[in-house]
Amino acid sequence: MNYFSRRILCASLLCSAATLACSSEPSGPDAGSGGAAGTGGSASTGGSGTGGTLVGSGGAAASGGAAAGGSASGGAESATGGASASGGASATGGASATGGGDGSGGGDGSGVQVYILFGQSNMWGEPLPQAQDMVENPNIEVLTRISCSRHEKNEWVPALPPLHECVGQQGSGDAGPGVGPGDYFAKTVAAEYPSDKILLIPNAIPGVPISTFAVGSATYNEMIERAQMGQERGEIKGILFHQGESDCGSSSWPSAVKTIVDQMRATLGTGDIPFLAGEIPRTSQCSNHNPQVAQLANIIENAHVISSEGLSITDQYHFGLESQRTFGTRYGDKMLELLGQ
Repeated sequence: MNYFSRRILCASLLCSAATLACSSEPSGPDAGSGGAAGTGGSASTGGSGTGGTLVGSGGAAASGGAAAGGSASGGAESATGGASASGGASATGGASATGGGDGSGGGDGSGVQVYILFGQSNMWGEPLPQAQDMVENPNIEVLTRISCSRHEKNEWVPALPPLHECVGQQGSGDAGPGVGPGDYFAKTVAAEYPSDKILLIPNAIPGVPISTFAVGSATYNEMIERAQMGQERGEIKGILFHQGESDCGSSSWPSAVKTIVDQMRATLGTGDIPFLAGEIPRTSQCSNHNPQVAQLANIIENAHVISSEGLSITDQYHFGLESQRTFGTRYGDKMLELLGQ
């Protein structure tokens, strides 16, 4: 075999080897764009690994599971999925596959649930937190109400008591700020919706009458503006309320609360979302106000009263720490019932 024949044979053998090598590379949905990585292959969109329709809400290719969804593609928090949120349209099942078309969470896969909190000192929270109360959950955030050394006003931060003041910086002495019902409400809801973001918008002010929140007041207007900030991230699912000690026994108080709630719902376009109103402590000097609290369930659509039965107080008016934990859990349990859990 002469020189040129050997060169031709060599080149031929090299080309054959290259062809074999190329044919052995992975291609198609089984590995390159799907499989466990979750961008479109059958292994990532329909099987039990990502929950299928049980976790998401957008057909067989739901993306509520860990492979192509979870909180990373949850509703309004990151739009509604799409090609960039969880790795291609076939992996997310279209725009409706990640926590419902509006990303609102609460029973329809991963998403965002927003809650408004307002009232006076028992919603604000007086008892100082202990170590167990300061455990952070990255899926629970709060919109700060004030500026302080830890954060600016109207900033989203991980939720820690005190929610209504300098978040994560507990007060001193017996007067708080500390743990309120919002803390354990959020923990309770988050435990049942581990893929959702739970966003809290606190507005409680100690020692104020209901007129402080009257429609058109500066406090009311600020509460609406803050609620609209929450709506930029998700759907408002409910309103938590505890107030009345400063209006103890007032016969006009129920109608005043109704006016605020009705207008708030109308302004924010929420429809008749749940309104949860807590009882005054039953051993409080203002326990005679509880008949007025009970009226709220009769005059406000989708209003529910949270019982304070068996809860203790530390002075004439304020729940103690263990009672606040229990009270918040009761708010959470009622909300879960209304969400269908």
